[in-house]
Amino acid sequence: MTSRLLFGRTALAVFVSLSVAGCSVTPKQFTNQEILSQAAENADEINKDVAPITGPIDLNEAFARTIKYNRDSRLKAFEAVVSQGQLAVDKFDMLPELAAKAGYNHRNNYAASASVTFSGDEPSSLGSNPSYSVSSDKSTVNASIGATWDILDFGLSYYRAKQQADRFLISKERERKVVHSIMEQSRNAYYRAVSAERLLSKINPLIVKARAALVDSAKIEKLRAQSPMEALTYQRSLLETLRTLQDIRKDLMPAKTELAILMGLNPAVNFELADVNNPNSDIPVLNVDMSSMERTALVLRPELREAQYQERITQEEVHSAFLSLFPSLSLSAGLNYNDSDYLRYNDWTSAGVGLNWNLMNVFRYGKLDKLNDLKIAAGKQRSLATSMAVISQVHIADIQFKESNDTYALATQYYDVAQRIKAQVDSSRTAQSIGDLTVIREDLNALLAELRRDVAYADLQNNFGRVLVSMGLDPLPEGFGNMSLEELSTAFNNMFARWEQGDIEVISAEEMQSALAAKSVAEK
Repeated sequence: MTSRLLFGRTALAVFVSLSVAGCSVTPKQFTNQEILSQAAENADEINKDVAPITGPIDLNEAFARTIKYNRDSRLKAFEAVVSQGQLAVDKFDMLPELAAKAGYNHRNNYAASASVTFSGDEPSSLGSNPSYSVSSDKSTVNASIGATWDILDFGLSYYRAKQQADRFLISKERERKVVHSIMEQSRNAYYRAVSAERLLSKINPLIVKARAALVDSAKIEKLRAQSPMEALTYQRSLLETLRTLQDIRKDLMPAKTELAILMGLNPAVNFELADVNNPNSDIPVLNVDMSSMERTALVLRPELREAQYQERITQEEVHSAFLSLFPSLSLSAGLNYNDSDYLRYNDWTSAGVGLNWNLMNVFRYGKLDKLNDLKIAAGKQRSLATSMAVISQVHIADIQFKESNDTYALATQYYDVAQRIKAQVDSSRTAQSIGDLTVIREDLNALLAELRRDVAYADLQNNFGRVLVSMGLDPLPEGFGNMSLEELSTAFNNMFARWEQGDIEVISAEEMQSALAAKSVAEK
């Protein structure tokens, strides 16, 4: 007896020690070697599978590289894939639960027991010499395999799977929106980088010339070859010119790096831009009336489609909430085995039916019905608010595009006049009839005029792209995921060339009315 008690205490002590050790977790920092190896792996992964640069990059290739190698775009694509995988997992929740069990039990003695009769309200006395009986071995092996299917869980899982299917579609719409956004950023960054490449080569010599003139003026001031006031005024003008040039350079310097990051390139990679030496000056044509633009936006914008899917998710939530009020009916069936010698039948089959119902759900129905109506109404209002915001964005984008056309025309005219003035100043400088400050000032004015023209053209292109985005037009061709970089670049070139010539497919009023009539028939 003592040895058994000692064994039991020892086993209990070992169990408690292992439990405490298992619950004792201390923070473990990564080693420097682990961090270095992870950093090296990330660095290799960033540059992996990026197509090499074989020539000057034009706008269409910039678009193609942004789509294929931009990390934000890839992240949204992976999120859509994960959502699709979750949908496949949720479908299994509709199937019955199929469980297989097996076990081995052992005790150091038999589970012997005695029984007595019941007399009145009390059991009879056990007596001094009770008779014990045994109905199981000291060691047993048991196994079972069974299926359980809850009808209510099946219905709820069905609606959850439908909701997950809509969430997958929402993730695809969000992927579309990210593509629209990064292409808009890519267009803006490309034209800024082109302006930077063209103007930085002119800014640096002009800065050198202004600094040389500043040094000469200081020398003249020391020699008192001119009045101090005249010399200081001259130097102040030169310093203001230098400050303006440095501000312009500071703004333009990061442009190419920003474009490289959008295209998934390492910022240290050197590449040329096609429009630097051959700038594009084609003006996009937009000959779509406002009604067509509004209809197209209401059909194609990813935010509105997401709102519609979200409204359908709310509807499914209402159905599942109503279904949860019903009783739960479960069906079960199984095969069982036990190797006990005391059983007449060591294997048997079993089946059962169970019903479970929370009667308090009867009192919840009225409140739940009102809550469901509120959810549906809120979803409808959310969809209408999004529609109004989309229509507003279409109008604003159209206004900005028209204004940018006028701004670009004025900037082009201003640049032409500035160039002609600069030519006159250069001729006078050759004849040495004007000073360095006038030459530098007019060189700066010509540079600023060129910068304003480039910025105006970039704004024109950006606003045209913003009109396309506000209408929800997809710049991505069908099957773009399997296209090479060259094929994708060519597809972008063909699509944008068609759009810039005014060939834009829109939703007609007849299509909208036909869809509305079909919906009315279906609801009846």
